Amino acid sequence: MRVKTGINGLDELAEGGFPDRTVNLLSGPAGSAKSLFCMQYVHRGAVDYGDVGIYITLEESRDNVLRAAKAYGMDLQSLEKNGKIYLLDFGEIRTEVDMGEELNLGIVSFANLRDLLEKMLNKTGARRLVIDSISAIGLYYGNQEELRREMFAFCRFLKNQDVTSILITEAVENLRTRFDVEQFLADSIISLGYENVGGEYRRTITIYKMRFTRHEPYKHPFLITKSGIEIDHEEIIY
Repeated sequence: MRVKTGINGLDELAEGGFPDRTVNLLSGPAGSAKSLFCMQYVHRGAVDYGDVGIYITLEESRDNVLRAAKAYGMDLQSLEKNGKIYLLDFGEIRTEVDMGEELNLGIVSFANLRDLLEKMLNKTGARRLVIDSISAIGLYYGNQEELRREMFAFCRFLKNQDVTSILITEAVENLRTRFDVEQFLADSIISLGYENVGGEYRRTITIYKMRFTRHEPYKHPFLITKSGIEIDHEEIIY
């Protein structure tokens, strides 16, 4: 089963969308439209396909996410009122969200997230999940071995849920991901870029890996329009 992304042009590159119940990594430098990509994923999922979505923000405030989405015609607040989207600012959560018992959420870790999601996924029946971003969580851990172990356990937890997830990570210097371990744990890796192509700066997208999928492996340009991201799946950038 495929989960259509709602990103114009992406499903044509990936046999119709993400494989169901997979963990998908979205990487890119600052300003490469990672958050917009994920807002579009949960918004189109709710509007076009009836999928309840959870968007957890760890760095941007809830108000900033709502404002950014609205700029591209995505009214997340109205969908929230109808129980189709749950937008959670993890930095503001200190107790369980209307579910009857307290959670220890003072420190951002994968264990904290798992505690929250075990309840949220059961309560909401969500089919789509975004975590923006796991780079903020990785800073909690003292070494890469501990980070890899906890991230592996978290990804395994997600794969056992009835949800298709996108985890955002930062690309830094010559690394595709912030901590250089995330790509080994995810089912797919999608990289966004903003680079000089023939003297012109263009936004690009590349699917480097996607399990269970004969995906298009080339670099393609995309535009940010008034309604979000639009990928030219027919043009290849060499």
